[in-house]
Amino acid sequence: MNIKNRLCLIVLDGWGIGKKNKGNAIYLAQPRVFNYFWRNYPKTALNASGEFVGLPLNQPGNSEAGHINLGAGRKVEDDAVLINQNIKNKNFFHNEILKQGTRYAMQHHSKVHLMGLVTEENSAHSSPLHWLAILDFLKKEGVKKVYLHLFTDGRDSSQHGAIEILRRFSQIWAKKLDGSSSGLEIFIASICGRFYAMDRTKNWKRTEKTYNLLTQGEGRRAETPEEAILRAYNRGETDEFIKPTVIERGEKPIATISDNDLVIFMNLRSDRARQLTKVFVQEEFEKKNPGSFKRKKKLNNLMFLTLTNFGPDLDDIKTVFSRPNVKNSLPLVLGREVSQLYIAETEKYAHVTFFFSGGYDYPLAGEKRIRIDSPVVDSYAETPAMATPEVVSRLIKESKTSKPNFILVNLCNPDMLGHTGNLEATVDGIKVVDNYLGKLVNHLKEKYIVLVTADHGNAEEMINLETGETITTHTKNLVPFILIKDKEQIKVRKNGILADVAPTILELMGIPKPKEMTGKSLLE
Repeated sequence: MNIKNRLCLIVLDGWGIGKKNKGNAIYLAQPRVFNYFWRNYPKTALNASGEFVGLPLNQPGNSEAGHINLGAGRKVEDDAVLINQNIKNKNFFHNEILKQGTRYAMQHHSKVHLMGLVTEENSAHSSPLHWLAILDFLKKEGVKKVYLHLFTDGRDSSQHGAIEILRRFSQIWAKKLDGSSSGLEIFIASICGRFYAMDRTKNWKRTEKTYNLLTQGEGRRAETPEEAILRAYNRGETDEFIKPTVIERGEKPIATISDNDLVIFMNLRSDRARQLTKVFVQEEFEKKNPGSFKRKKKLNNLMFLTLTNFGPDLDDIKTVFSRPNVKNSLPLVLGREVSQLYIAETEKYAHVTFFFSGGYDYPLAGEKRIRIDSPVVDSYAETPAMATPEVVSRLIKESKTSKPNFILVNLCNPDMLGHTGNLEATVDGIKVVDNYLGKLVNHLKEKYIVLVTADHGNAEEMINLETGETITTHTKNLVPFILIKDKEQIKVRKNGILADVAPTILELMGIPKPKEMTGKSLLE
């Protein structure tokens, strides 16, 4: 395939366009290189949240939706929207996979467990609406007891919001299920911060602690969820970092996950759910995951359901709501005739590969995929540079040797540091990204068109100026789009969305856009 230009797409993860104030880490960092590009090259601002990227109305953008839309060249409906529609039209309550689960539980006299993130409505990982719908479904199916294993947030929600979130949930549960007369008893069996339960960087010690909590009843002890959370606060832990805690009754765990039980994983996004799921369901877990751990107990005859597709290599799980992979995403359109490179550090590797390609876990077009290890630390505030120097160094090396025609790279410091709530560290991380952005563009711009954009906002809003409270969540702000090509006048239009980026790339490379891509080129 003949191409007009080589092209590199740089995604500054979590880099939104915000107001110039003391809560905007990007503004405080005064990113000299980025600001120069913004002033001197064609630019526009893109919508990256809510219905513009297939998310529920007014929901902040996230990395999964961002990269899917960037690569698909069309708005891709999020799993949450699909499930919400099924709840609204009542199809949810007739779902055959869910019914298989409850039939299994009845036949085997199993305990029924729900595990997953409990958070506010605008999270990409979990929805209160789905928890309530599952409980309503279980009641209708005649289940008498259900055990909840709750992962606290503090990242896509307030850092100390867990007690209030649980209080609201409990009130709604009681009202929705008509209290004790509903016939369904609800027990919270464990509390655990998402730092442990939702690790995605192969820090297996965190996952092991979570697995042992859920299956062995190992961890700190408390008699109520509120007590567990308050004790964590007294230890200086925010919701994200609450240590695995067993809720007891009579000095014994209320419930652990055992052989023959039914487990429903309530999380929506696969990237932070696969690692824990593997421990439960993979027959050859240790062999398939070098450097992991030996399970104290391998569970047998477990019925394990996931609300959404968690990807390949997970034995014997059943997916409640599956959506088809995206046809003719950018990597597939470029095909084997256009050499491609996808590179990121561990935290965002799935996003530049699985999500950007439209749900393909392995290369379909011969593309090269490179993962650089993220630092192994408790908080990225300890290492604001993260793996950005190594990512950029490797990319430059690859551009000299393999000379790919298309490159996608993710620099994730603004997002990962924004989630820490540490403003100073985030400012430092943005300075690092800005420095390496300059090095990367200076190296590439002679032979590549360079596009700079973001998947969603985060680092530009880190303080609530009215309350002084730290903000760790994503935003609904617009994100930048810059087209860097010297010696040629190119104009870009206003009012774009992330789905417009792939058609723009194809036009710049001189490749026809497939009919599946409904996004519109940003070139005027």
